[in-house]
Amino acid sequence: MADYFYSRKYLMSPRSDENEVAAVADKLGWGLIGEFSEDVSRLASREFVWGEGEELMLHYREDVITKSPCAFITGSDERRVDRVAHFLETQIRPASLEDLLDAAEAVQNLPEDYSLAVLRLGLGAPAYFDERFAARIQDAAWSSNVEVRKAAAWATSYVEWVQFVPMLTKMAEEDPSEEVRRVAMRILGAYKAEGGTGE
Repeated sequence: MADYFYSRKYLMSPRSDENEVAAVADKLGWGLIGEFSEDVSRLASREFVWGEGEELMLHYREDVITKSPCAFITGSDERRVDRVAHFLETQIRPASLEDLLDAAEAVQNLPEDYSLAVLRLGLGAPAYFDERFAARIQDAAWSSNVEVRKAAAWATSYVEWVQFVPMLTKMAEEDPSEEVRRVAMRILGAYKAEGGTGE
């Protein structure tokens, strides 16, 4: 199978919608090529896709878990993906990586807000392994709060970094919460299916 490349997911303002990304597509001269409805039962997000076919595409997605709007680029040529992703970033002015890290640190003593911030760390993480994001998500995995631990497990599903496999394995085997163990096991299964466990 040919290589396929992804930009990071650029997290937009909660008030953002597909029209902001459609305006970027217009500037690129790209038409709408796909629209998908949310299906919570399948964890499928609402999504719009513009582009030049599968070779280079612009996505707007409302993440089904966090309800966070985001935009990203996919394509078969890494340099073109990077170039259009940079253009997209200048147009929509998303949360920076530092914004996401700072937001998580600011609410770490508020479990409900921290759970969402940890999920957003996974959703908005760099396309490649980043120690800062991994450390914050791993810290959350050992929280005394079950919802925070569950959020940490789900956060790893957005990036599939092999470095998370030991953490997920430990969670799947030893977490006191059956629900957290089940989520960690499900995500480990997804990693294995994608060849991301290092096996």
